[in-house]
Amino acid sequence: MKTLLRLFARRFTAKARLERALSPYLPEVTCVDVGASYYPHAKWHLFLESPATNWIAVEPNSANLGYIETWKWRSRVCTCTTGLSDSGGERTLFVTNVDSGSSLLEPRVLPSMSRRIRDLDYFFPLRKQTINTLTLMQAAADSKPDTPMFVKLDTQGTELSILSGADQWIREHRIVGIEMEATLLAQPIMQGGSKFWEASRYLEEAGFELLLIHPIYGPSRIGVKRPRGVTFINECDAVFAVRPDVAASLPVAHRIGLFAFYLCNRLFEEGLLMLDEDVEIRSIMSQRGCNIETLRSIIRALA
Repeated sequence: MKTLLRLFARRFTAKARLERALSPYLPEVTCVDVGASYYPHAKWHLFLESPATNWIAVEPNSANLGYIETWKWRSRVCTCTTGLSDSGGERTLFVTNVDSGSSLLEPRVLPSMSRRIRDLDYFFPLRKQTINTLTLMQAAADSKPDTPMFVKLDTQGTELSILSGADQWIREHRIVGIEMEATLLAQPIMQGGSKFWEASRYLEEAGFELLLIHPIYGPSRIGVKRPRGVTFINECDAVFAVRPDVAASLPVAHRIGLFAFYLCNRLFEEGLLMLDEDVEIRSIMSQRGCNIETLRSIIRALA
């Protein structure tokens, strides 16, 4: 137990050191947290602690945004309490019994998938609600056009649809980093929901690469709390970013943002390589007051 506590303390200290060494010197970026119920996307701590970050919390259920009232991070925050869709306009929101499962797609458990769902009470009973929606581009319309953007999506099956509504920004690489949830089921519970391979193909064609994939396994159907074997693969969290060759042609602010995005996702070697290879990043960061050698030392220790 003491060993675990010491390990946790070291990690917490290293995280704090990295924030102090980098966050104050980051350029202006926009982070769009789509599906922002209950708390901000803590993995993006370097952006949360940067005073130059514009953080947009998108969540139709405003009751789940109470944490905004006591915002404790250095970033600037605003909310969007309208749902997002591919083209905007009036849509039907399917409100699940546990509201975090609500979606613009209707949940339906097909016979072939009945073994994959342990708790129907999460979804049902279901009620319908008519809401107005915006596109991602409309929701972030006030962000400056020359600032890099990072998007996190957790919208119960509509992630790719929302991204397609911002196709211009994706193909222009104004959006440089994306984290999204995606189903891995053969027949998604959310009817019409996109699959992981569809999102991957779309983004790769637009100049992005898959950096990380975190598989999420389904719960035990026989009541075993910690099964020794694995259960079925259910969904994943996937992280995409513009490829290095694409990033090389982007403005330096986009490349610095991408550098921080690597570090947020614990891709420390990618960050070190970028820092070592990109003279302009080191120059601009130094001009902003960042101690490059200290930063490099901290990242190397984390790697």
